[in-house]
Amino acid sequence: MVNRRIVKAIPISAMAYEPYGALLDASLANPRLNFTVDLDNPRDEARSNLALIRTQPASFPFDVAEMERHPFSVQVFIPLADTDYVVVVARDDGQGRPDPATLAAFTVPQGLAISYRPDTWHTGMASLHREGRFAMVIHEDGSEKDCVFTKVVPFQVVLF
Repeated sequence: MVNRRIVKAIPISAMAYEPYGALLDASLANPRLNFTVDLDNPRDEARSNLALIRTQPASFPFDVAEMERHPFSVQVFIPLADTDYVVVVARDDGQGRPDPATLAAFTVPQGLAISYRPDTWHTGMASLHREGRFAMVIHEDGSEKDCVFTKVVPFQVVLF
């Protein structure tokens, strides 16, 4: 039997999540996210891409063996269905790999949108109780650098 690293998904807070991105609370009167990072996107050909994403309920614990990042763009997920979900993130180590020391998992309550900063490594999102639906926004130029995938030393995500 292989011993895998265990990452506990903890309830998200703006302070704990700040190194990876920002939160947008739909319960606030005028929620806003600042997209100024994308205005500085060094790729003149990058354009906004809006997509609808569906997620399936996760079965815990779940294994992670691959992560992705978007080197040049903020990526935003806005929930369209009432379900809690899980995000798994890590900062870049400066060598184009996820930094294991920054690996974190968060449970996100329904109605809370999240963004990933450029270069934040992450997995696909997983719903907690039922299928999730999200509007996703990102700036892309159509090149292979829009989204970079890498294999990681496998780890397990468990609920706290």
